[in-house]
Amino acid sequence: MSGDLITKVADEMRTLFEQRLRIKGRSLEQQVHKAGRALPRKVRSDARSVVDALAVQGNPKLARMVDEKRIAQSGRNVVAYLKTIDPQDRLKGQVLSWLGAVSAFGIILFVVLVWVAVKRGLV
Repeated sequence: MSGDLITKVADEMRTLFEQRLRIKGRSLEQQVHKAGRALPRKVRSDARSVVDALAVQGNPKLARMVDEKRIAQSGRNVVAYLKTIDPQDRLKGQVLSWLGAVSAFGIILFVVLVWVAVKRGLV
């Protein structure tokens, strides 16, 4: 795999991280680190291998040690996973999660107020 192919895969991954996961960073390494547990374990390890290959691409001796097929497959796996993510659906999930937490707090607060009213003999 030539260095420009690694760079092409890395650039595509960077744009997909920004578009699909809304994760920005100065480098692909930062974006993968910020994604953290938002990615499945296999995809995270594939992304890490692409980041490592991108890091050694500048050194001619180390660049020869990179397994081209594995890096190409890893890049395809990460890109395929990122293309399946729907940003609107993730946003809806986050909003619903927040609303669920607020409603749970409201229910607990109501139960505590009723309990206090019963204990004081107001009800």
